[in-house]
Amino acid sequence: MEDARIVRLEIPNSPEFVSVARKTLEAIASTIGLTTREVEDLELAVGEACANAVKYGEAGDQSVQVIYRVGRNSIEIDVCNKGKAFTPPACPTPIENLQAGGLGLFLIDQLVDEMMIDCKAGQTTLKMVKQIAKAK
Repeated sequence: MEDARIVRLEIPNSPEFVSVARKTLEAIASTIGLTTREVEDLELAVGEACANAVKYGEAGDQSVQVIYRVGRNSIEIDVCNKGKAFTPPACPTPIENLQAGGLGLFLIDQLVDEMMIDCKAGQTTLKMVKQIAKAK
């Protein structure tokens, strides 16, 4: 992403810090003119992604990295954690085919314009992209 402004956040691998990632997104979103609905959708998506990273990441001193890239026409958010790699489900998964515990990825996929999961070398990165609709 050209000319992106980047905010990097590192939170402890603990559920009580997921709200920090959501609040950081809220602060960033207020500077780029997202609608209230877009902010709420992204906060839910980031919260789900971070909750998954905490739940499935390595215990101990590990942390969850959240990288926000704000471009002219989009915001990209990466949520990264260390842990055992897994095979991501096909997305979008029809809601009737969801297994227990699979609702988070389904929600994220519905709330953002693009979602990608990359699992390699002991790290999982969930990338979300939301296009920014500029007011005319």
